[in-house]
Amino acid sequence: MNNKKWYIVQVMSNHEQKVKDALKERDFQENGSEKSIEKIFLPLLNHETKTGVKKKKPMFPGYIFIKVDMTDESWYIIRNTPYVTGIIGSSGQRTKPTPIPEEQIDKIIGRIREDSMTSSADVANATTKKIESVSFVEGDTVNIIEGDFANQIGIIKGISLAKQSAEVELELFGRNTIIELPLVIIKKA
Repeated sequence: MNNKKWYIVQVMSNHEQKVKDALKERDFQENGSEKSIEKIFLPLLNHETKTGVKKKKPMFPGYIFIKVDMTDESWYIIRNTPYVTGIIGSSGQRTKPTPIPEEQIDKIIGRIREDSMTSSADVANATTKKIESVSFVEGDTVNIIEGDFANQIGIIKGISLAKQSAEVELELFGRNTIIELPLVIIKKA
């Protein structure tokens, strides 16, 4: 019987890959040949640094997703992995976390596929659609008009006309998270 469901693990920012690697190793060591964690998913998006270097960057800084049968043993392994700060949906007091629907993971995977297919097209179009100025400043409330975060409201935390993007603080999974978004999909609220 397959009781494996998706859960969101909250980790220290910039340690997502370390946690992913540690969970793979700990799951094998603690359980011998039987793995309780089926998948560990760290969604990465294409990102260009200020110097023009292309890198992968976590889509949700501070979070990874795992598909696991949440037994007492697997719950212990996850909670006690270095840099893990919690599991979303666990209220403490020894209550196990609530899983997230498979459809949410499918949406994230679709967004990553879309990002990898359009990243080269974005570079080509960037020269034709450059935004010279914006109607919002740091601290302003804005609406996201396209993409996975469409119809969400956020707060501007930083703007880069050179990168044609803004850092927007959104509430995701019950926690404020800063996401870098293209300027063309942001409107002042």
